[in-house]
Amino acid sequence: MNEKQKNIVLFPKQRQELEQQGYQAIQDKDYRTALKLFNQLLEFGATDQEIALGKLTSLIELGRQREAEQFCETLIALKDDHYYSYINIYATLLFQFHKHKEVAQLLTEVLEDRQIPDSFESQLKKLFEVNQPLVDEQIEQEVVITKRELTEALKNQDTMAQWHLVNHLQKVDIKPYLALFEEMLKNETVHPVIKTVIVGLLQASAINREFSVSKFGQQLQINPTTYPYMSDHPFRTQLKEGLANIEQDNPSFYAFANKLIDRYFYVHYPMVPEHTELEAMQVAVIAIVEASFDPQQSLNEAEYDPTTIKMINRLVECEQIYFSIMAE
Repeated sequence: MNEKQKNIVLFPKQRQELEQQGYQAIQDKDYRTALKLFNQLLEFGATDQEIALGKLTSLIELGRQREAEQFCETLIALKDDHYYSYINIYATLLFQFHKHKEVAQLLTEVLEDRQIPDSFESQLKKLFEVNQPLVDEQIEQEVVITKRELTEALKNQDTMAQWHLVNHLQKVDIKPYLALFEEMLKNETVHPVIKTVIVGLLQASAINREFSVSKFGQQLQINPTTYPYMSDHPFRTQLKEGLANIEQDNPSFYAFANKLIDRYFYVHYPMVPEHTELEAMQVAVIAIVEASFDPQQSLNEAEYDPTTIKMINRLVECEQIYFSIMAE
């Protein structure tokens, strides 16, 4: 509501006329006019449920699905006397729009409420029962489509399609994709960062079986339930601890060093350097960060031993690989 509207009083007769015009417009199926009238009433502070439902009906009939959902969410957020009525309408709306997973999530939370009135509880329970088989069907269809698209992306070596599809699986049951994941983890054409994400998915789902991971010409057998998470890997932990003394003296330097380490692991994990390379990697990280902070300074290879030079080159290479798929 703008400042001008705030200062205008809508008299009862004016309000009644607007309401009658709005309801008549709905009867005449003139939903654009009806929406305009109900919006006016709401802007002038009308809070009647009938007016809100008039606007909602108009939005639905006009095919403005997302706006109808957002308006329902706004009404629910009010948590007024009509809260459960709006929940019922919203759930029904989502059901009609074939958003069956969203319906299941909403009703699962709402039906846990012990204060829900009996009349609404029975309605919502029935909708949940009717909706559940459709959720299962929707999930099955999504699995078929995603598997087909991921297989096609793998065949075409389409890295970005693989990246988006694998990330799309963050909150779903990944069991249907295990055979594909097994193939991708061994396939040298798959981007190493995508393999890192797959390993994370396997760990999050506690998949208790052996997987072979190939990266940079190396092969490693891991069991996701027992292999250390990337963030908890002892080498990474010790590496960061060895640089902790820098944090107080130069926080920006320390933050950059941390990002360098994180990006390295995001590319190489679950492949991790030998413990004997820990010191060389610490020196390499410091050398790269120092050179980055001072553009006038270049790395002098004569100052470092061959192991450290190798580690510097590996870290720089990882930066390029990481940013070939990730954006910061």
